[in-house]
Amino acid sequence: MKDQAKYIKDTARATALEVLGMQRLSVRTNFYRVTERLLRNYKTLKKLVETPDDYGYLPPQRSSSISAAPPSGGVRDPQEAIEAAIQAREESYSRTKAQFEVVNAVVEKYVEKPEFIVIRMYYFNEDAHGQDRPANTKPYSFEEISEALEEVGIRRSEKALRTWRTKLVQDMTVALFGIDGAISIECRDNRHPDAGAAAQQEEAKHEGD
Repeated sequence: MKDQAKYIKDTARATALEVLGMQRLSVRTNFYRVTERLLRNYKTLKKLVETPDDYGYLPPQRSSSISAAPPSGGVRDPQEAIEAAIQAREESYSRTKAQFEVVNAVVEKYVEKPEFIVIRMYYFNEDAHGQDRPANTKPYSFEEISEALEEVGIRRSEKALRTWRTKLVQDMTVALFGIDGAISIECRDNRHPDAGAAAQQEEAKHEGD
């Protein structure tokens, strides 16, 4: 019985230390910002995954981005260097594809929500009709999003749109990173307890429109 009690105590202590370690990691890492970065690069990642030939499967003599430098102290066979470079690119593509599929699954979970139009316009650089804007176009501000949406019959203030964005990104952060994401968001909200309150009040005015 004593051994069992000791085992339970040690297990509980180890679990507590593990959770504490996760909390510390979550505090250090702003997963909300990580999610924002993933959303901003979503279209680029999607294109890379859908066009593997553009990912860079080129032998060294055809791509300056692939290094075929010989290992220290020896001469590397050119064909071996080519095969190694191609294999490295293929492995990189496989990792990118797997990671994108995780992000894409979360995006698809929320994409049908009416509020997702803000994500499309703010992060994906689409217009109010869901069409890609020209490359190198200056990103929308929330004021500009509000004006563009009003032209298609969606009347929401800048503050209300910020609330939509914040709520969706928070939900997606938890979906992507689980408990780490939830802890990170909680710590972020505690540092800014009044953040978003005014926007939520503004949004409430439009409920039922």
